Amino acid sequence: METQNFVPPDEKMLTFSAYGYQGTEVCVVDVATKRVTNLTNSPGEYDEPEGIFPDGRFTLVECDKQNKKGSSYVDLWKLRLDGGGYVERLTYFSDYPGYKSSNPVVSDDGLFMAFQMAKSKDPAGVGYGIFIYDLTMAKTYKR
Repeated sequence: METQNFVPPDEKMLTFSAYGYQGTEVCVVDVATKRVTNLTNSPGEYDEPEGIFPDGRFTLVECDKQNKKGSSYVDLWKLRLDGGGYVERLTYFSDYPGYKSSNPVVSDDGLFMAFQMAKSKDPAGVGYGIFIYDLTMAKTYKR
């Protein structure tokens, strides 16, 4: 288990990674009721929540949904926190052998994401450049 962040605006929910349960899942816990909800329900996938959008509707996720090769082959996805399972792929670094994208954060206004490019064989946290992703402009150029 790895805690990530409280969900704004009321911060009554906390996101965390559940390691070893069907792979790695994105979960939230209601801090008042202690009820845990699995948001990804994706056996065999690596899903780790990272930055939460300021409106509390989405979180960024390091995920291998596109290739199911594990945490060394992740890209960044946007996951809706309502439990409905909506995801949107944001980066495509793992489509190129030897690379991944990781460690994303969302700007306080929700307009930008900062993240790093990494080599798939390097340990978590090692990066080779910081990228700024314009979330508004990306909608125009979506694949």
